[in-house]
Amino acid sequence: MTATTSDSYRRILGVGTPMVLSSAAVMAAQLGVTALIGAMGPSALYVRSVYMPVSYLFIAVTTGLAVTLQVVVARSTGRGERATAPGHLLHVACIGVVLHLLLGVVLVTLGGPLADAVHIPSGERGAFLRFLAAMVVGTLFGLLGELGSATLRGLGRTTVAAGVTAVTLVVHLGLIVLGVLTHQGLWIVPVAAGSAGVLEIALVLMLLARREGLRRPRGRLTPDRGTLSLVGTIGVPVSASYLVLFLVSLLLLRIVSVGGPDVVAGFNLGYTLQSALIVPAVAFGSAVALLMNQRLGAAEPTAARALFHKGLRITLVAYAVPTGVLLAAPDALAAALSTEPQVREALAEFLTVAGPAFGCTGVALMVLTVLEQTGRGPLAVMLNVFYFAVVVALGLNVVDGPGDVPRLYWVMCAAAAVALAVVVPLGLRTAARLRPPPAATPGLPRPRRGVRP
Repeated sequence: MTATTSDSYRRILGVGTPMVLSSAAVMAAQLGVTALIGAMGPSALYVRSVYMPVSYLFIAVTTGLAVTLQVVVARSTGRGERATAPGHLLHVACIGVVLHLLLGVVLVTLGGPLADAVHIPSGERGAFLRFLAAMVVGTLFGLLGELGSATLRGLGRTTVAAGVTAVTLVVHLGLIVLGVLTHQGLWIVPVAAGSAGVLEIALVLMLLARREGLRRPRGRLTPDRGTLSLVGTIGVPVSASYLVLFLVSLLLLRIVSVGGPDVVAGFNLGYTLQSALIVPAVAFGSAVALLMNQRLGAAEPTAARALFHKGLRITLVAYAVPTGVLLAAPDALAAALSTEPQVREALAEFLTVAGPAFGCTGVALMVLTVLEQTGRGPLAVMLNVFYFAVVVALGLNVVDGPGDVPRLYWVMCAAAAVALAVVVPLGLRTAARLRPPPAATPGLPRPRRGVRP
């Protein structure tokens, strides 16, 4: 692949579109899950709403390791060493299982204080703690499935990875629909998540073996220092961003809780819609970073910089459409997402004020994703921390009672616009200083260390 080819808009869209569609499908499925849970009754929807901040901790582990694995495999692919992919997958999966289980034990142990932190009523406390424990198990299989898909993306098989995601989402949603129809209650959610994860990793392993001709490494598999190094330089900052989201979501939920359960549910629906719109920007940034890492692995920093510039232009154009829709029809969106009058009213209020700035957040996140996945993770984390610290600090100061909650939404809107004005120029300057990584950085398993495909 020449630098000219890698720099083309067609190439960027060819790799990025499947990743964006896959990410959008995941977020649409989350909206669907939320709607289905709403059909189970207000109690189930409330428990799911207060679980949302905790979910960012599991996402932190999963995303940090998946991004690390994707970068490692992409750089290996750029050097023509695709056969090392199964070894990388096995290394990172072992790390992921250990970290996930440790996190799960901590969360279950601290479930009581977590419930107190978001003011869960005593009648819902037991249901929340049981749901939390069940999700620890369900999301473990989801972690393994996502690592498998990250391996396919790193190999450049983004369309195949998107297909795997589509199949698993159909199964995931289908199981929840079945649970709703058979009145299984909220517990079908972790069962569906775990089942979908098992299917995803099974499909990935089959594709690696049959379509890619890649097998499990033979011989003794020793820890790969390069992979562990990238866990520190790329995975940890990515995870740190989600840890920040966990704390911020917890604090925002605490702020809006003064408005009562309907406002909490409306805010959660609005926040979920925001995620559905901005997470594709993260996926597209990841696609741009994937191509950039392949060019950096091939010692072509000029091509990598050109990719960033063109990816940024695509993102700016793409977010003009959802921004227009949110400006024109916030009430219609609210009516489509909730049938409860009070929840719908709270949601419409959130979308009217904060919705028009979702596009600003999306573009800023695309830039931050590229920074995270090309070795500038600490800078991205610092920017995230500063942004959310300002939002939370101002939110705590302007919201004193139920009628003040919309003030928080105005703060979020203004902060998103300022973030866009700061992050884009900074990203352009950072991209101008990109350099190829040292040869040892990507962490390729060497045959003399016992890793043979």
